[in-house]
Amino acid sequence: MAGHSHWAQIKHKKAKADAQKGKLFSKLAKEIMIAARLGGPNPDHNPRLRQAIERAKKAKMPSEKIEYAIKKGAGLIEGETIEEVVYEGYGPAGVAIMVVAQTDNKNRTVAEIRNIFNKHGGKLGTSGSVAFLFERKGVIEVPASEIDEETILEKAIEAGAEDVQPGEEVHIIYTSPEELYQVKEELEKLGVPVEKAELSYIPTTTVRVENPDEAQKLLKLLSALEDHDDVSQVISNFEIPEEVMEKIS
Repeated sequence: MAGHSHWAQIKHKKAKADAQKGKLFSKLAKEIMIAARLGGPNPDHNPRLRQAIERAKKAKMPSEKIEYAIKKGAGLIEGETIEEVVYEGYGPAGVAIMVVAQTDNKNRTVAEIRNIFNKHGGKLGTSGSVAFLFERKGVIEVPASEIDEETILEKAIEAGAEDVQPGEEVHIIYTSPEELYQVKEELEKLGVPVEKAELSYIPTTTVRVENPDEAQKLLKLLSALEDHDDVSQVISNFEIPEEVMEKIS
């Protein structure tokens, strides 16, 4: 799980400020629509929707936008249907990349994602080309500034987590897919400040990137994918040694 945790630390450190709020609201709205479409519009009976609404409120997304997204996702308002799509590909140094997108136009999105891969030295693959290198897990992020390593290890175990990766920016807690929201709620009962909880793909093996040029190209590719309006998650199986990170920082 080191590869996933590594990218999470980098993303958190490079998080965009309030200037990106419009793009953030768009991504949050799509997640709310997907959650409402798959599990219904009642957050009391739909943990994914409940989590999506919580994230939107933390980002100070207006309540009317949240309500609109719920209704649209549940089919109560006419419009294009948002679908969740997973793309697979390779980046510089042969690292595997999974991209989760939420789109109302799959043809447009796949063309744009392919273009990003090509532009940054990667290649979009076919379905199944890298999925076998990942496993489905629940992932919970906790800001490291608000809870120390010893405490998060203790409370994560108590809440029923499978694994914990403490970090400088965020602590990453892993669960089985089925127990994600249960563990999240147990953590919150224990006073743990959960920043994000979502289903994701976790690499089962990692690729060590030791060439600084390749490492820099890879991080630019991952950042460009993250910045795409339709992309909700980017997961990769890379690991960059600290001394290489220092050269490209």
